[in-house]
Amino acid sequence: MKYKFNLIGRITFVCMLLFSSGMVTTAKEKIVQQPVKVTGLVKDNNNEPLPGVTILVQGTTRGVTTDLDGSYSIEVKPTDKLSFSYIGFETQVMEVGDQTAIDVILLEKHSALEEVTIVGYGSQRKESVIGAITSVSVRELRMPVGKVSTSLAGHLAGVIAVQRSGEPGAGADFWIRGVNTFGALNRPLILVDGIERPLDLVDTEDIETFSVLKDATATAVYGVRGANGVVLVTTRRGVEGKPKVTAKAEYGILAPTKMPVMANAAEFIDVYNDVYAEANNGRYYYSPEDREKYLSGVDPDLYPNVDWINEIYKKSTTSRRVNLNVTGGGQMVKYYVAGSFYNENGIFNATETEYNPEMKWTKYNFRSNLDINLTKSTVLNLNLSTQYDVKNRPRGSGDLWVNTYIVSPIAIPPIYSDGTIARTMVSGVNPYTTLNKTGYVQEFHNNAQSLIGISQDFSDFVTPGLKASAKFSWDVVNNSDITRSLNPTHYFATGRDADGNLIFHQNNTDGSNYLVFSRASSGSKTFYLEASTTYDRVFTEMHRVGGLFLFNMKETVNTIPGTYTESIPNHHMGIAARATYSFKDRYFIEGNFGYNGSENFAEKNRFGFFPSIAVGYLISNEAYWESLRETIHLLKIKASHGKIGSDQIGGGRRFAFNTEMNESAAGWTFGQTGQTARTGIATGYPGNDNVGWEESVKTNVGIEFGLFNRLKIQADYFYDFRDGIFILRRSVPSVVGVNQNPYVNLGQMENRGIDASLEYDHQVNNDWFISARANFTYNRNKVLYNDAPEPAMKYQSEIDRPLYQQFGLVYMGYFESQEDIDTSPRQEFGNVRPGDVKYRDINGDGVVNTLDQIAIGRTHVPEFNYGFGVSSMWKNLDISVFFQGVSVVTGFLDGSPLNGFEQNSAAMGGLFRDVAVNRWTEDNPDPNAKYPRLALVTSQNNKQLSTRNQANMSFMRLKNAEIGYTFPKKLTEKIKISTARIYLQGANLLTFAKFDLWDPEVNNSQGAVYPNMKIVNLGINLNF
Repeated sequence: MKYKFNLIGRITFVCMLLFSSGMVTTAKEKIVQQPVKVTGLVKDNNNEPLPGVTILVQGTTRGVTTDLDGSYSIEVKPTDKLSFSYIGFETQVMEVGDQTAIDVILLEKHSALEEVTIVGYGSQRKESVIGAITSVSVRELRMPVGKVSTSLAGHLAGVIAVQRSGEPGAGADFWIRGVNTFGALNRPLILVDGIERPLDLVDTEDIETFSVLKDATATAVYGVRGANGVVLVTTRRGVEGKPKVTAKAEYGILAPTKMPVMANAAEFIDVYNDVYAEANNGRYYYSPEDREKYLSGVDPDLYPNVDWINEIYKKSTTSRRVNLNVTGGGQMVKYYVAGSFYNENGIFNATETEYNPEMKWTKYNFRSNLDINLTKSTVLNLNLSTQYDVKNRPRGSGDLWVNTYIVSPIAIPPIYSDGTIARTMVSGVNPYTTLNKTGYVQEFHNNAQSLIGISQDFSDFVTPGLKASAKFSWDVVNNSDITRSLNPTHYFATGRDADGNLIFHQNNTDGSNYLVFSRASSGSKTFYLEASTTYDRVFTEMHRVGGLFLFNMKETVNTIPGTYTESIPNHHMGIAARATYSFKDRYFIEGNFGYNGSENFAEKNRFGFFPSIAVGYLISNEAYWESLRETIHLLKIKASHGKIGSDQIGGGRRFAFNTEMNESAAGWTFGQTGQTARTGIATGYPGNDNVGWEESVKTNVGIEFGLFNRLKIQADYFYDFRDGIFILRRSVPSVVGVNQNPYVNLGQMENRGIDASLEYDHQVNNDWFISARANFTYNRNKVLYNDAPEPAMKYQSEIDRPLYQQFGLVYMGYFESQEDIDTSPRQEFGNVRPGDVKYRDINGDGVVNTLDQIAIGRTHVPEFNYGFGVSSMWKNLDISVFFQGVSVVTGFLDGSPLNGFEQNSAAMGGLFRDVAVNRWTEDNPDPNAKYPRLALVTSQNNKQLSTRNQANMSFMRLKNAEIGYTFPKKLTEKIKISTARIYLQGANLLTFAKFDLWDPEVNNSQGAVYPNMKIVNLGINLNF
């Protein structure tokens, strides 16, 4: 019993002890869990208070927000955790513990685009990129121009851009690493948000990134579309944060960079009298009395004196631009919405009042990009954009430039004083009539673009780094032209009657004074589907593995076809893949391929495989480089090789494997009287089952070099061998018996060169920042085979010469006398006289003819392109200048204003002043004269293409210059504006060139084209 009692007592004692211990623990917990008041301030990384920050007790819905001064107060338990979140900033979590005051600094979220480079069908970390890819900051492309392509020149290594016309609405021509083929298409593939679309439809303000893919590893995934390089443009997207409104307004004044200077009335009369006297025993065509009447203006109807350049063209014109965009969003939805308006007027000086023939181009752009987070790993995006533009122009604008130059200043008045429409007697024109009295054209272009996509991150529930996406787009294009033509009756005044009234000769009997209507239209719709899977993961902090697999298909339908073949949709289909690996972010290897098909080819050749491989070594990431990193912070070498294709067969051909029939072949005329002609049917182009795509084998070797964390240099050597260029055979003998020579994949061409870029950034102090940039591209191509028959003179072969190589005679000076003519090789381009051009007898046969033409100069596409500039910001003031230039480019000069009197008429004999004052004459037989003698009938000998009339079209111009001022925030915040900046910007302000008759960039033998424009632009940029 005693033992039992002791056991019970012990159990009771333990239970009492445990109970008392629990009482103590519960008391302690009650003391620990007592709510405490926590206060603090929330600021951004600029030490500015953040109002409206959400502060939640983690795991609950209980919380508060910060006041206007960023302060907060909340009751919590010491074991709680506080989550600080704000749109556009990284969320921070803080443990309370024993703290009663917690101050937090939130960091802004940074776009992933700042850390990666956009590549084909995706993006890569900048240091992992081993392909030849050039990117440019979008702010460098924001010039006062209407189309993006006109701002590219000089800004990107590897891009060769030329602007051949400054007409409102005109874009620029550009190539990646020069012209690589003489086939149907030598321009790059343009992709906007991954969809093939015209570059110039994108408003510059809407661009987020702009990249150019140049080598095989960068373009192989595009297969049969990537041989000429690829331009990738991504448009801006919403960012998490409060709505940010940006408004921009600009007003510009435009003027031609250079207009030709024509001979005035006095100069023209003197020249014409000289050449007339030479052919008419010293007798002048215009008497001194007549000369005085033309110059004095005594009777402008019968003795006109017209400066046609000033009559037809304005000294300057204007442009306007307005852009408004809004961006923002929350954790669920982000948005970017923008609209813009651009208007540019022409320099035509139209005076017609019944209708408007003036040139004017107006463009409207709208874009809406939405990103919707359906879940934390699923994002739906929707892009909608519309571009609409309308252009008004004179119906005869294409002829206007030539007409202005060839009509002499004393031929006719613009319009007679009584309102009668003027024209010269025989085969004449009147620039004033061309501009004001022939009608007008209105061009309408409308593009509607849509894109819907979805992406899914499988990292949380399949494997880290695995993602998938799909996108579908549908684009519709509609174009229409409305032409209202006028063919007025015109007259030439031959004198005055007894009452002083003008006596007219009617030049045409079919004139009408009413507008005739006609129209034309075209359109298309395009559907595109793409689905892809990507993988990116790092193992053991050493092995970085990436991959891509993608399927796409595209269909384009001509909605207003002109033929049966045009009504058949165009289709493309293919897959693409990429695999990347890096070890310790030092050694890189990458493989890409595209497998694509096109219905243009026979079934056995319909699909092609286009692989590439690249390797790279980031030496500066090696451990042993640590001691050098402060001096050389970047050193990377890389190389790539691969095969890319182009399915643009050209020749207006589709389904080239089918034999065509010609239903309009030469037929027969039946009957002896009242004959009836009937056309026949014959075979056309023969089919070719072996037709395929061009193949481009590309090799690239490059280096990236960085110094002092300020200077970065990138250089690449490239080689492109193009095989299978689709050409029309030219060496098929007639005995074969075909009606049309066949098209075959026989052409070969190569292109090689170097491109390089330099970037320098330096923060001098807190107030002063300076940056500089430069780049150059040099390429030289060579035609290896084009199936041309071998010429009689091997030195006239196009093989092993650049594409577009210019050929001509070699200029040897002027014939000084008849004896000089008699003792020189005989020239077979017509009779020659002293003062005419003497050419070299290349083949030594004693005769100068077309067999003596050799390769001279270069081509009209520049081989060397460069750009350089500097930008600086000091406090609120910023200034930048950028120069662009080209060299190793030549062009021929030809045409009536240069050769003189090609129309065999004084009325149609307009001359450039340079010709009038620098020509060879009998009175001044200068052997170094710039131009040969002139004659009433133009000498065919003197106008032969030769080294005399070939000009060096190299130039350097001040492409862009800008000065701006940003108002202090303490001023703008008072009117609820975040930032406000005004700026003065100029484009094409100065041009430096040896050639000075007109702008050397336009590719026209007599400058008879709308000139490039220099622009001075005043703008204001507001952010709310």
